[in-house]
Amino acid sequence: MNNQELAPSTTEVAIAQNEMPNLAELMKASTNLEKLKPTLTLTAEYIELSKPSESFKGIFIGFSTMNVSDKNTGELKSLKCARFLINGKMYINGGSVMIQELERSGVEVGTPLQVTYTKKVDNTKIYELALLG
Repeated sequence: MNNQELAPSTTEVAIAQNEMPNLAELMKASTNLEKLKPTLTLTAEYIELSKPSESFKGIFIGFSTMNVSDKNTGELKSLKCARFLINGKMYINGGSVMIQELERSGVEVGTPLQVTYTKKVDNTKIYELALLG
C-alpha cells in the first residue's frame, strides 16, 4: 500500500469539514459546563385538557412524535404531536384535530396561542386555536 491509498481525497475532506461543527469552539465550551445552569428541560410533559372550556396558553414550537400503545394490540405506534412552551417548560399534545388545525392554518414556530377544548364528538376532542397578541 502506498500513502495515496490511505489519504482521503480533497473532496472527501472538504465535505467532512463542512458537516462537522467547529471542534475548537466546542472544546472551549466544554470546559465551562460546570458554570452553566439548566435553562429548559427538553423532556416534554403531556398536557391534557379533560373538560370542555379548559384551555392553555403557550408558544407553539413545532411538531414532534411520541410513542403510544395501541389499545387493541398493545403495539407501540408513533403519533404526531404539537409542542408548546408554557412558563419555561415544554409540553406536548397529540390531539388529531389540534394537529390538523395547526397544519391547515400554517401556524409558524414561535406563535403565541390559546388552545381551548370546546367539545367532544364521538371519541374526538375538538379544539379552538386563537392567536394571542
